[in-house]
Amino acid sequence: IGRVTRLPWLEVMLMGRWRWRAFALAAMVTVFAQDEPSDAVDQDALSPDQLAKLHALIDGNEDGVLSIHELVTFDHKTRGALAAKEVISALEEMDTNKDNLVSFEEIQASDAVEPADEEERKEIEARMAEERRKFSAADANKDGLLSKEELPGLFYPETNEAVLQLITESSLRSKDTDGDGELTIHEFWEGDVATGEDHQVYEEEKTEFRILDKDGSGKINVEELKAWESGRHHTEEAMKQLIGRADRNSDSHMSLEELVGVQQVLAGSDAAYHILEWAEHHEL
Repeated sequence: IGRVTRLPWLEVMLMGRWRWRAFALAAMVTVFAQDEPSDAVDQDALSPDQLAKLHALIDGNEDGVLSIHELVTFDHKTRGALAAKEVISALEEMDTNKDNLVSFEEIQASDAVEPADEEERKEIEARMAEERRKFSAADANKDGLLSKEELPGLFYPETNEAVLQLITESSLRSKDTDGDGELTIHEFWEGDVATGEDHQVYEEEKTEFRILDKDGSGKINVEELKAWESGRHHTEEAMKQLIGRADRNSDSHMSLEELVGVQQVLAGSDAAYHILEWAEHHEL
C-alpha cells in the first residue's frame, strides 16, 4: 500500500475535530500524570488579573456576571478565530501555485494513497466524493477554490453551517441501521463500536442521549445531532458544570469572585481546558 505522512491538519479533517480533540486531551492527561510535578496545576492556573480580563471579555452585556449563553457564545467566537489562525500554515503548505487559494486537487495531493485492491479503491473514491462535497459547501463564492476565509469551514466544520450539515447527515446515515432518518439510543452509541460487537448503554450515555434529544421523541434527528458533531453539546455541558461548581449564590450566573474561587477545583476538567485555551488565544 502506498503511504504518505499525513499533515496534522489533514488528520484533523479525517478524524473529525472533536474526536481528535478528545484523543489529544486524553494523551495530554496521561503525559502530565506521568511527567508533571505535583504542583503542575498551580503552574497552569491563571492569575486573578488574567481571570479578571477574561471575565470582562466574556461578559457581553457588561452586567458583571456570566451566563451559560455568554460562555458558549464566547467559545464559538474564539473557536472561529482559532480556526482562522490555524489554517494559515495549512494554506501555505497546500498552495503549490502560490495564488493564495487552494483547489480540491491541491488539498488531495497532500494525502494521496495508492489503493491495495479494488475494495480499498472504492473506499477511497467514496471518501473523495464526500470530501469534494465538503469542499463545495465551504466554497462560499463557488469559484472552485478556497480562500483563507473559506478554508476554516473545511477543516473545522463547526465554523461553517453548510459543511456541518453535510458531516452531520453523513454521520447519521452511517449509524442509522433501520433507515428511518433518526437515531435510537443504540444506533447512536453503537455507531462508534466495531461491527458485530454488542454495546451496553451505560447510565452516563443514557443521560447524554436525553440531553441531545431536545424534543423528547426518544430519537435524535439531524438538527439534534449537530450539537454533538459540532462539539457544541460538549462545550455547553462543560460550561454548565463550571457554573454549577462556581455559583455560590444560586443565581445561575458566575461572578468574577466565583470564577476565581472555583479555578483550583476545576483542574483537569473540560472547563479548565477551555479557560486556558481562551486565555492563550487572547494573550492574557
